[in-house]
Amino acid sequence: MAKPEADTTGCIEAGILENALVMIIVLDHTGTILAWNHAAETITGYRRDEVAGKRDVWKQLYPDKDYRQEITARIATILSAKQYFENLETTIRTRSGSSRIILWNTKEVVQDGNARAVAVGIDVTEQRQTDNFRTSIIENAHILIAVLDHGKVLVWNKAAETITGYTRDQVIGKRDIWKQLYPDEEYRRAVTRQITEIIAKNRFFENFETRIVTRSGQKKILSWNTRRIGTEGTLQDITIGLDITARKQAEEALLSYMTEMAMRLKGPVEIIRDNLTDVAKLIREGKLEPDEIAMVLDGQVRNADQIAHNVKEFQREISMKNKEIPAAYRKFLEGE
Repeated sequence: MAKPEADTTGCIEAGILENALVMIIVLDHTGTILAWNHAAETITGYRRDEVAGKRDVWKQLYPDKDYRQEITARIATILSAKQYFENLETTIRTRSGSSRIILWNTKEVVQDGNARAVAVGIDVTEQRQTDNFRTSIIENAHILIAVLDHGKVLVWNKAAETITGYTRDQVIGKRDIWKQLYPDEEYRRAVTRQITEIIAKNRFFENFETRIVTRSGQKKILSWNTRRIGTEGTLQDITIGLDITARKQAEEALLSYMTEMAMRLKGPVEIIRDNLTDVAKLIREGKLEPDEIAMVLDGQVRNADQIAHNVKEFQREISMKNKEIPAAYRKFLEGE
C-alpha cells in the first residue's frame, strides 16, 4: 500500500510543478536544466524539449553579453554568502523578442544524494510597469507629494524639492523637515494643534492653508490635502501640497485694487453729486436757463468719462502686473 501512496504523492508534486502560474526550473550543479514547467514555456517562449538537458537557454534569455556578465557576477556574489538568493530582479528577452521582468528566488534541495537548485521565477512585468507609471506621475506632478509613515517621510517628489528647497536625500526617512518648514515654534504648535483636531474628526484634511519657510528663507503659502492609504497595520498618509502663494498675492492685489479704487472714486463721485444737487436746486428756483443747465450737465458728463477712463487704465495696469489673477477676475479687470 505504501508504493501507490508514494506514486500518488509524486503525481501530485508533478502536477503542482506543471500547473504552477510561476516559472519553476530545476537545475543540477552544472546549470543543466532538469525540469522546465509549463509557465516557463509560456513566459519565455522556449519549449521544454528545447531546453531540457542543456545550459544555453541562459544566453538566449540574456543575449546582451555585458548584462549577462553583470547578472552572473551578482548571482556569484550572493551565492558566496549563502546557498540561495531571494527576490533577484532581472530582465529577460523572450523568444519573440519582448522583454519581461522576472523576480527570482532559489532553493537548494538534495535528492538521492544529488544537490539540485530549484529556481522560481515570478513575472512582475505588469506590476513594475504600473509602479513605474505611478512613480512617473508622482515625479512629474507640479504639486508637492509626500508619503508619510507617522510623520517619517517615505516619498518626496521633485515638486516637493522645488517648492521647499530641500532635496529628498535630506528628508527621506526623517521627521525633522516639518521643524525646518515651520521654524517658528509657536506657529508650528498652532498648526499641529489644528491638524490634530481636524484628523480626530475626519481622519484627513482638505484645503488646509499654512505658511512655510523654504530652505532659502522664502515664505510660501501652501494648501494641503491628505488621504490615508494602505491597510490596517501598514497605514500611511499621502500628503499633497499646492503652492498658492502667487494666487494669494493676486487675491491680495485685487483686494488692494478694490480698496484703492473705492478711495479714488469716492471724492470725484461726491463732487459730481454735490454739483448735480446744486444744479437741481437752482433749477427748482428758476435761476438757470436751459443752456446753462446743459452746460453744467455736459461738465459732469466729462467728469464721469474721466473717472471711467481712469478706472479702465488702472484695471489694465493691475491685470498686466499680476499674471496669476484668476481668469474670471482678469475678464472683469480687462472689461471683457
